[in-house]
Amino acid sequence: MNYSSIEAIISGFDKILKLSSIGGPPPIPTPLILVGVPRRPGLSPSKIASRIIARKSEAGLPVGVLPSGAISPDEIMERIRIEEIVKALQQDAIISVAIPAGISLSAAGISPTGPVSVFGSTIMFSKGYGIIQ
Repeated sequence: MNYSSIEAIISGFDKILKLSSIGGPPPIPTPLILVGVPRRPGLSPSKIASRIIARKSEAGLPVGVLPSGAISPDEIMERIRIEEIVKALQQDAIISVAIPAGISLSAAGISPTGPVSVFGSTIMFSKGYGIIQ
């Protein structure tokens, strides 16, 4: 494509932006999130590093102790690298959640005239936060 004009450049950007909207992961049903996520074990640096080290042989790299019997410095570094990545995710990552308007709500209380029940829905968007584990 000839990108000598601004129209051609904009057209190129349009094509790129349309590509990112093709496909994408399917939405996860809310009940599945509610029931399944608490059962996840969380991030384990040791488990992640062990899986990576175990797969090094797929790349033709040696795995295991050195001929001297010492642990490979490369495997030690892999564990340190994963520990730092997981630590950064757990301590520095921000997970923001948008809570849409229109969520049903009910409340109960008491007033000088007796019990009060309220039924309705939220009218504004809200923002929530989470912790990655």
